[in-house]
Amino acid sequence: MNIILFVLGAAAVYLIQMGLCKLFWNYKLSGTVFFSEKEAREGDTIQLVATVQNQKIIPIITVKVNIALDRGLEFLDQNNLAVSDKNYRSEIFSLRGNEEVKREIPLFCAKRGYYSIDQIDFIGNDLFYTKRFLSSQQVNSSICILPGKANAKQLMVATQKMTGETVVPRSDCDDPFTFRGIRQYQNFDSIRDINWKASAKTGDLRVNIHDFTADQEVVILLDSEWDALLKPDSLLEESIRIAASISDELVGKGIMTSLLTNGRDCISDQVIQIPAGAHSQHSHSIQYALARLKIQNEIAVPSLPALLQDQTERMDAQPNRKLSWVLISTQTNQQVIAAWKELRQRAVKSYWIFPAYSRSELPEEMQFDPDIIYWEVAYGK
Repeated sequence: MNIILFVLGAAAVYLIQMGLCKLFWNYKLSGTVFFSEKEAREGDTIQLVATVQNQKIIPIITVKVNIALDRGLEFLDQNNLAVSDKNYRSEIFSLRGNEEVKREIPLFCAKRGYYSIDQIDFIGNDLFYTKRFLSSQQVNSSICILPGKANAKQLMVATQKMTGETVVPRSDCDDPFTFRGIRQYQNFDSIRDINWKASAKTGDLRVNIHDFTADQEVVILLDSEWDALLKPDSLLEESIRIAASISDELVGKGIMTSLLTNGRDCISDQVIQIPAGAHSQHSHSIQYALARLKIQNEIAVPSLPALLQDQTERMDAQPNRKLSWVLISTQTNQQVIAAWKELRQRAVKSYWIFPAYSRSELPEEMQFDPDIIYWEVAYGK
């Protein structure tokens, strides 16, 4: 008889705790998850900050928080991690009554992109760990990972070739990037032209003298049309790094720079086009747009030949506009080559940067063209 009463009592306790846990396990339980930075760069390490609050008197023995992240962000600590379509991380918290616990989880920014967290999941248990309970909470946190830097040596060669301006005998204004000599300061000179090193040596103010160069605008045309069956995504990602690095170099030199692509923004789904500019924030605008460019496995709209043809027609309509072009593409079909040659005839300068694993991937007619720059990409990058 005593055994029966004991069993019934145990069953009653079990059922009562089960009911209470089911009703109150997540009562006044809340959490937040956010990135420590709004922006970072490919290759950086940031923190994912997870905070759980228990705002009731009763303690919570354990609660598991599940976080799902895109695979472009990697958890440095591989514990409690599952990888499939995303990186799934579980964090276990134990909280006393009216306690808040904050935890920082290091993340590696493996790939440029725009990443967000919309939801976290709480998983609780009854006191005997025989039953699990699940609830979800909406959160709103995002981060933009800017493209990484391209190979410094290849970048220097390419930009030096592109910015090698031809000095002209007359102009309405000085070019601040073509140095000719030093002279004594006059009251009409700009403070920006003062050569402080030469001034310190001579004991009076000296300024740099500049030559004159043709006023030009550089347009970077990035092709994002892609067939993953024929070429790996790594070549397109390197193309994006090249576009970001070259634009940063050009804008840094005060050169009017614009960006055209046939790729689309991952949020707005609009074709990405950044008009010309050379101010301090312009390079950031280009980098931010490239971070949000999505890889399209289907045929891009507009296609690269159509985009080249459209720009050729625009240049015909504005014959006095001085434009230099930098095409970044791995496409080598005859339609693309023909469209590029048409645009090239109307440009002040025109360069084609071709990222590839081997120079042999260039068609023979392109291998000896001085305006085609082979950009070597390491295997597996």
